[in-house]
Amino acid sequence: MAVQVKVPTILRTYTDGAKVVSGEGGTLAELIDDVESNHGGIKARLIEGEDLRRFVNVYV
Repeated sequence: MAVQVKVPTILRTYTDGAKVVSGEGGTLAELIDDVESNHGGIKARLIEGEDLRRFVNVYV
């Protein structure tokens, strides 16, 4: 299922300035991997080890 991911201003350098990107995945980890496949480098800014960085907010 495709979802829209809103990208904060500070991370838009990884999305060529896009405010919203699309991604797919059955879990949050799969979604982040999918977004990473199209926007290299963004995953490292979202994940620390196996956990979300403390500033990352997820809304469903």
